[in-house]
Amino acid sequence: MTCLQSAEAGNSIAAQSRPQHVRRQFWATALAAALAWSCGSAWLDAAESRGPEPLKVSDNGRFLTTASGKPFFWLGDTCWHMYGKSVRADRDDQPSVGKYFANRAEKGFNVIQSVLVREPIGGSKKNAYGFEPFEDDDWSRPRIKPGENDDYWDHIDWCVRAAQRHGLYLAVLPMWLQSIPPGHPMETRLEVAYRYGHFLGRRYGREPHLIWVLGGDAYEKGRNVDNPVRLALVRAVAEGIADGTAGTDGFDGSADWKLALMTFHPPGGNRSSGQWLHDEPWLDFNMIQTTTRFRFQNWKTVAADYQRQPPKPTFDAEVAYEGSLSLNKEEPQDRRIRPWDVRRAAYWSVFAGGCGFSYGHRSFIGWIRKGETYRYGAHIPWYESLDAPGAFQVVYLRRLIESRPFLTRIPDQSLLADDGGGGDDHLQATRDHRGRFAMVYSPMGREFTLKARALAGPPRHAWWFDPRTGKAKMIDGDFSGDELRFTPPTRGEEQDWVLVLDAAAENFPPPGNVPAANRSGE
Repeated sequence: MTCLQSAEAGNSIAAQSRPQHVRRQFWATALAAALAWSCGSAWLDAAESRGPEPLKVSDNGRFLTTASGKPFFWLGDTCWHMYGKSVRADRDDQPSVGKYFANRAEKGFNVIQSVLVREPIGGSKKNAYGFEPFEDDDWSRPRIKPGENDDYWDHIDWCVRAAQRHGLYLAVLPMWLQSIPPGHPMETRLEVAYRYGHFLGRRYGREPHLIWVLGGDAYEKGRNVDNPVRLALVRAVAEGIADGTAGTDGFDGSADWKLALMTFHPPGGNRSSGQWLHDEPWLDFNMIQTTTRFRFQNWKTVAADYQRQPPKPTFDAEVAYEGSLSLNKEEPQDRRIRPWDVRRAAYWSVFAGGCGFSYGHRSFIGWIRKGETYRYGAHIPWYESLDAPGAFQVVYLRRLIESRPFLTRIPDQSLLADDGGGGDDHLQATRDHRGRFAMVYSPMGREFTLKARALAGPPRHAWWFDPRTGKAKMIDGDFSGDELRFTPPTRGEEQDWVLVLDAAAENFPPPGNVPAANRSGE
């Protein structure tokens, strides 16, 4: 147990179950000084460091912004087993997880998706230091020991602080719902689920860079929230987190949801949290899992979420893990997901109305260490996969979106005379609702006709943006007509392009070229 928990609740499990009387407000001078006095300068440094702002849903319900209103493009990376398998200092089988945080922050990722407690297939809940998270596997009794580096949660604390130092948000799954078997105490005694959520809310709820993700790929029959028993479990955890964050303690079916940003990770196969939970008061935005495969149409799932009322942000959080075998056994099992597959998933979903995108690489999903292998082709250590091509290329999408007005962007397939249907050649269009710009993604460089009546101008400027390099080149020509024909520079598989058409009067910079001060969430 760290000094922070001692300052809040004492050293006992019993103390942690009582109402919270001291909130973790690092920006409060008095508490920072007290922590510095009792715990040394490290906590004072953390208290005074400038980390990410809390996030909130934008006023129009379509995007996320920081608390001060700055647009936030969710660019996530996925490493489900990070907390359980990572280490703080270099070892023979892997370097420090700090190397991972530094790499992702430097590239331009801003969210890390991982599960706090997950039992790997064939493994246990113990972390890399041999610590179990709970007393006697009782989720209502987290195992806490005196000291700073002697229990499961101390490593979580370290990761939370390290991510904050790097300006990264953490999308935290309290559990992997699929791994919770039927009849588990959190099902049969909802107080257990509530107490676990309350512990998390009290310990981490005031961290400005944490986002709560309930669920966890509950694909087996009876394990998802379409089962009322499982829905009650999830609601209990959500209420516990909210109450723990607010400093209240009472499992009564109600909570102040404003202090905790929450979503839900659904089972795969083109599913969204919105299918079951859109009207839940704790669900702030929707999350989609398309599943890793070569053929997918994730723009359809995003479009369905976009039509739900009231509006809530949505994005694809799991699709086309780079370097992975397909999870669809009817697809070839002798090839792997390419950067092009990653790019298609990203551009299709964002242009269809997504508020961001989460990348994944097969080596990170199981946090592969030296000498390990895992399902679906994971065999390369995570630290050797940090610079895979797709990890660079998804950042180019973030920069492209940030280089144009952000909160007024809408999907609009009516811009296209023909969108190419539902195959790999599908075209996806987005534009500013005032018509100041439009973008069209052509995944195979197919020529197309753009209907420009809804767009401002003329005069207009046109660009080809290369998703492989992040570079843009202005197109010569007259773009004053109502129907404009465009032919991308190259055609074929892996030859994707983005047309960007701007109203000349706006004087926008080249696509993807945005000053650092204007980048979302920075």
